[in-house]
Amino acid sequence: KKAGGMWASALLVASAPALLLQGPALRLQRPARLPRSTATLSQPPADSVDRGRGALVDQRFTELDLLGLIEGTDRGVQATDEARSRIAALIADLEDGWRGTDVFAPAQEPYLLRRTEVAYVGQASSGRANAAGGKYRGRVGRLLFRTTALFQHVLPDAVAVNVIQFKLLGLLPGAAVLPGRWAVATADERVALQRNGSRAVSPNTVAVDFDAPRVCFGRSGRLLTLQIGPTSRVGLDTTYLSERLRICRGAGSGVPFVFRADTVADGAPLAQASQQWRDCVARRPLGK
Repeated sequence: KKAGGMWASALLVASAPALLLQGPALRLQRPARLPRSTATLSQPPADSVDRGRGALVDQRFTELDLLGLIEGTDRGVQATDEARSRIAALIADLEDGWRGTDVFAPAQEPYLLRRTEVAYVGQASSGRANAAGGKYRGRVGRLLFRTTALFQHVLPDAVAVNVIQFKLLGLLPGAAVLPGRWAVATADERVALQRNGSRAVSPNTVAVDFDAPRVCFGRSGRLLTLQIGPTSRVGLDTTYLSERLRICRGAGSGVPFVFRADTVADGAPLAQASQQWRDCVARRPLGK
């Protein structure tokens, strides 16, 4: 009996897996969808989104404050020391919020490659010359060549151009145009462009090679077109971009430049004037 009981127990243990395998097959089911509330866990927290929106609103208000301070300073030439200090602080705020952005990324291209008006140059003194406009924007130059518009365009196909439009003695319209070519500055070029400047130049720097200036008298150079002066090479480090503004610093000087695009956009007051440089460049200079 004992032997029979042992065999019975052994058969029961051995047959247990077989009984499980012969049971009804388990039906495979698709995992249930995550509840909608669970799916939202992968989204940014609401407070993070709010902070992002708040930062954008703050940025726009800072831009408006900056343009308000610039207004009436003749692009910085007439700015008081107090105004220049406040402008510098607002520029620094915008730069800090934008730091780390790649200016050459596809998302930034529409803001980089376009026509712009020179709104402000943060140069302490423009007695002899100005970083935007050269001697035309110095003390004597402003008396002889009254500035009517000042532009800098960074365009597709590596086109760069600086333009100062003026009225000679307040009467005869004309323009000085520096056509050039821009390229992303290499690491070695950034070092060379920085010269003795104390400010480190970022990878957002472009090197621009300008041809000799064209000086045109008449709306499109019809009266006279000259080519006067040397070629030049400069570096511009972009420190802020937005739908409205572009802020750069001179690679060697660190001087801030504020450029605005809203005044030269299609339909804007300076849209047509900002494109007249092409007529000047297309004309053959006297004696060439």
